[in-house]
Amino acid sequence: MNQLDAYYRALLSYRQNTEQNRECSSLCSAIAEADVQNDKISITRAFCTIDEDWVNAIEEGLKFVEKAIRQERQFIRSNGEVVEIEKVKRVSKETIEHLSKHSNLISSFDENDDIVPEKLYTVERLSDYAVYENRFLYMLLCYLRDFITIRYNEILDLTNKYDATVEINKQISAGKQKISYSLSMHDVKMDDLYLKEHNPAKEIIDRIDLVLKAVFAYLSTPLMQEVSKAPMLKPPITKTNVLKMDNDFKGAVALYGYIIAYDKPGYTVEHKLINLQPFQRDLAEEMAEAGALVSFLAYEYGLDIKQDLKANYDKEQLRRHEEEIAKRAERVAMLKRKLKSSGSSVDEYLLELEKRVRDLDGEANRASRLNSELLDQKEENRRLNAENENIQEENRRLNSDMDDLKVQHYEQMQNLRKEHEEAMHDLMVRIENEFKKEIETLKETVKNEKELHAEQMKNLKISTEEQIAEIRSICDDDVKAAKSRENDVKKMLSDERSKIVNLTYERDYAQARLKANFGIEHDLTDKENFGILEREYNALRDIYKKQWSKTKKAIFKKHINKSNLDIKSIRKEGKDENPD
Repeated sequence: MNQLDAYYRALLSYRQNTEQNRECSSLCSAIAEADVQNDKISITRAFCTIDEDWVNAIEEGLKFVEKAIRQERQFIRSNGEVVEIEKVKRVSKETIEHLSKHSNLISSFDENDDIVPEKLYTVERLSDYAVYENRFLYMLLCYLRDFITIRYNEILDLTNKYDATVEINKQISAGKQKISYSLSMHDVKMDDLYLKEHNPAKEIIDRIDLVLKAVFAYLSTPLMQEVSKAPMLKPPITKTNVLKMDNDFKGAVALYGYIIAYDKPGYTVEHKLINLQPFQRDLAEEMAEAGALVSFLAYEYGLDIKQDLKANYDKEQLRRHEEEIAKRAERVAMLKRKLKSSGSSVDEYLLELEKRVRDLDGEANRASRLNSELLDQKEENRRLNAENENIQEENRRLNSDMDDLKVQHYEQMQNLRKEHEEAMHDLMVRIENEFKKEIETLKETVKNEKELHAEQMKNLKISTEEQIAEIRSICDDDVKAAKSRENDVKKMLSDERSKIVNLTYERDYAQARLKANFGIEHDLTDKENFGILEREYNALRDIYKKQWSKTKKAIFKKHINKSNLDIKSIRKEGKDENPD
């Protein structure tokens, strides 16, 4: 009996007792009918549709892989070495060829002129299964293992997951009893057995499981165990003649190309939400029984009346037992009354009873024969069940072996990963230590070079500063003398420029006055003469501006003290005095 059957039988027995009690039945009905709009059960289920193309491809490809493994391809590896002649067990063609090329190994000749060598070359031939093709098969099986395991686990996690939420919120009033009842429950079960057995995709899931077990079985073969010791191949693969020409290996290569190019999940999933709201009558009453039971348990333990209830239970059990004894006594008395009313003697009655017993014995014999046949049938069923159990036991053993292989593989992978991590850690520590030593050496070298450079720079700086100070002193004296000479020259040039300008103005002014006073008229339209005329005009204009400025100052000084200052008359007088 599994857990679900046990709970179902207990629920039926529980309800059978509560339905016979009016108060329990009334309370259960009140709980079931209260606030039905707040009752809700939500169940989320995932339904997977598995693509059969990749399953079919792997099933077909594994047939070629199995045949390729059975070939047990190998090559003979020869290990040769020169050993003392006392250690030589057998000689070969290679031994003779080697001795003919290395006469220094000959020590002497016997009386029959036979060669007596000191050492001989011996060859040991060993079978090596780690050929490229076998390593390819091992890599392919590892890829298949990971390819199938990932999808298989994802599909099982989705389809065998039970996810339910229960929400109940009630306010119950039953006579003199009032109950506020709230329930919130989220139940998640992974790898649920019932869902696993009633999975719509169970058939194809079983096929995937069988394929995965086959892959693990191939990996556990002696050939693959031997090949696993060699370094695993890495893509891309090299298509040797065997991989290209042998039909079994061609099929394995085709399967490899299929799985490395397959980039889909391999299944589609549909999530369905099942809402039970409001509850049906049966569900509402059974859920109400749970509420009533919680109320009873709180009452029992809250008031500490478990011993009293146990005593009442024992009294009721004793009453029911006495009632059963009384019913049996009543049946015996009824038989006595029937015997007395029939008017027969006890012997006659016993005779009738014997006839009836014989009839019953005949019926019993027939029942016995039927029973015997039924027992034979049961025995056959037991035999079939035993065979089935043996098959299941064998399956469990195979599953256990597969699990052990999985565990061993996982442990090997963990050990290899651990060894790799430890090796990498040791390598990193060694590299880090060497790097630190090199850094320290470089730091010491740089420090020494810095000190030497600083000393050199210090000496060079002192010498340079002295030279610079001396050069700067000389340069300062030269600069001062140059500046003094420059100032004298500038002053001289300024004086000469002033003289030249004045002389130029005086000359132009004199020529202008000369022309104005004597009325000298010439044709001055040519470029040179007109330029001269323009310079003379500019000289007169400059003199005019200077004289006009002085004149304005003289006019203001003359009239500034008058109380009735007439600006207009000043301007007019100024205009009258203006020669233009």
